[in-house]
Parts: sequence; C-alpha cells; structure tokens
Amino acid sequence: MNKITLRRIILVISGLLILVPLATCNGRLYTAVPPEGQVSPEVAAQLHFVRQALAAGSARDMQALFPEGYFFNYVLYGLAWVNVGLQSPPDSVTRQEALAEARWALRHLDQPAGTAVFPPALDPPYGMFYAGWRNYLLAGILLLQPPQALDPHEVAEFEARSRDIAVAIRRSATPFLPSYWGQAWPVDAFPAIVSLRVHTVLIDDRYEEVIRNWQAAVQERLDPSTGLVPHTADAETGQPWQGARGTSQTLILWFLADIDPTWGQAAYQTFRQHYVVTRWGLPGVLEFPVFQPGQGDIDSGPLIDGVSLSATAVFLGTSRVYGDTELTAAIWQGGEALGWAVEVRDERRYALGLLPIGDAFVVWSKTAVPWLTKPSPPAYTAIMPWWWRWPLHLLSLVPVIIMGFITRRFWQRG
Repeated sequence: MNKITLRRIILVISGLLILVPLATCNGRLYTAVPPEGQVSPEVAAQLHFVRQALAAGSARDMQALFPEGYFFNYVLYGLAWVNVGLQSPPDSVTRQEALAEARWALRHLDQPAGTAVFPPALDPPYGMFYAGWRNYLLAGILLLQPPQALDPHEVAEFEARSRDIAVAIRRSATPFLPSYWGQAWPVDAFPAIVSLRVHTVLIDDRYEEVIRNWQAAVQERLDPSTGLVPHTADAETGQPWQGARGTSQTLILWFLADIDPTWGQAAYQTFRQHYVVTRWGLPGVLEFPVFQPGQGDIDSGPLIDGVSLSATAVFLGTSRVYGDTELTAAIWQGGEALGWAVEVRDERRYALGLLPIGDAFVVWSKTAVPWLTKPSPPAYTAIMPWWWRWPLHLLSLVPVIIMGFITRRFWQRG
C-alpha cells in the first residue's frame, strides 16, 4: 500500500469519525417522545444500566462526590420503578417487577451507608431529607399494591414514619425542618408532604390539617423576588436565605402537583417565565432567574451560560407532570442529541455511563407521572419556535465544512 492510498484511507476514517457522531446527534433531535401515561421503550435498558451500576458500587462512588450521593442513587432508581409500575396494568409482570425493584432500593436506604451522613437525633429522625425522601419511596411502594392487599408490615412502617414526620412538623416553628444540624433546604419537606397526602388516599385523612397548616406557613415565607419557594432558609425561623433556584424549584414543582395542583400550576407558570430559556435553540433551565443572575456552587454544579444541566434534566419530568408537552418534547430531544447515549447489549447509558447518578435522574424524569392528581394543563405559551433545531444543525456544518476543505486539499495533493 503506497503513501497516497494510506493517506486517503486515514482521511476517510477521520471524516467518518466526525460525520457519524454529528449525523447521530442531529438525527436524535427528532426522537419520538412517548405520550403522557406511556413509558419510553428504552427505559428498561436505562433501568438495567442503573441497576448494574448500583450492583458495581456506583452509589458509594457518588457518595464521594456529594453528601447524599449514595442515598440519591438508590432512591431515584426506586422512584423510577414506582413511576413505571403506576403506568402499567395492576396485574402485569411489569407492575410486579416495579414493586420488587422499588423494595430492593428501599432496603439499601436503611444500610449504614444510607444513614451515615444524616444526624439520627434530628426531628424527624435523621432529618427531613432522609425522612421525607424515604417515606416518599415507601408511599410509592404502597401505591403499587392493590388497596385491599397492602403488605401489613409496610403499612405499619408507613404509619410510624408518617407519624414521625407529622409530629415533627407540628412541633416545628418553621415549615422547613432541618436536614442537618442548623441547615434547612425547603425542598426537603416536599416529598414528606406528598407521603402524608398518600396516607390520606390509602389509609385516612388524619394528617390533612398538618398539610394545610404547613402550606399556609410555606406561603408566608416565599421568595419575595419571584413568589416561589426559597432555595435555603433559616433553620430556626424558616425565613428565606436564598431566593428560588432552578435545581430545587424543579423538584418542588414536581411535588406540588400532588400536594396542591392549583398552587403548583401557578408556580409552574411563574417558573416557566423566569427560568426557562433557549441556548443555541435548545431549551434549558437557569439556576437563577433571568433578572437576577448568580454564580454556581456545590448545589447547582457547573453552569453553562447560566443553565443548570441537572435542573434541566429534572425539569424534563416536571414539565411532563404538568402536561407541557411541547417543552417536554424539546428537552427530551435536546437531551438525546447532546447526552451521547450508547446502548451496549441490553443497557442504555448517557455520557458513556461515566456518572450513573445522572442516568438515574434522567430515567426518573423520563418516567414521570403524577401519583395522586392529574393536572388540567392550560394552553401554555409557546417557548420553542418551530425552527429551534436549526441553530444546532447550522453549528454542525462548521466541522463538516472544515473537514471537507482539509480532505479536498490533501486528496488533491495525493
């Protein structure tokens, strides 16, 4: 093989290495998005990857990156299965698999690694983050079971955990109970309140007054600049420390759909107006409102021109819960284009599977469904223009043109 032939082979291979990923990226901007109430076909492969990663120790690896890494990895996996199960027929094999996997995730939350970072002496025990998210998953497990055949041991545990949460809320001077000593994040109370609402649906309404009083207390402590729930608050008084931020607000809105759909819908519209933007045509969620930019920190992770990737991933689920189909589709398709999803055997992973907790967030969002209520979506104002994909298409032409110029020049030189 002479040098000319070898050079041309290298040029062809180099061109393919550029063109194939670009074509794949652009093609995925047109990925079919499943309608409300249906689970995406690739979800099983995503869940399988997260399960295998957890078995290989990914939760412990994530714990080294942030304080709740272990806990979040397992709880999101379990919650994604709850979502899948709730969208499957009650007597189906999928519903039974969802129940088994959600229970498996719950058991790992009670391991020493799951409780190690949370102070056991807080009220409720281990603090509001641990108590709220754990009881939320347990509530989902009960919702997957026939009402007339609930597991009595799980019901007893749910009763005890719900009582602990309700008693702690009654005793607290603030609706934002601490998750660590002297530190309170308002979002942590919201999954706990959803679990109390599930108690109303499945058992009785003894905690409805607690929920009403809690809501009233929260609405007295909203972020004055946005009218949304603040990101952090004083652990003693509940007064806002930091205004509403994308990473926590996307979660809060998700939970509000099951707590108070009217309040949730109004807050969702406000958030949509002040936090949802487009960058190069793609939708994204700002960590700070458009009128008050800020710097990223450990809660937000790195920001790209103000956009939080984690908040955007969660907002995929939030927008799905609120029936914002156009925005859901754009976020879904944008994530498929830039997420570099690969499938190996029966596993589907994003970003080459380098950060499995990110895959857990994505699959939880892709399976999103309201647990207790079905909001009636209004006619949302369009955010995405019909041509929103074209900036990425045009940007993709730049390396193609450069590669074409280089190939032509070297090909002619022989």
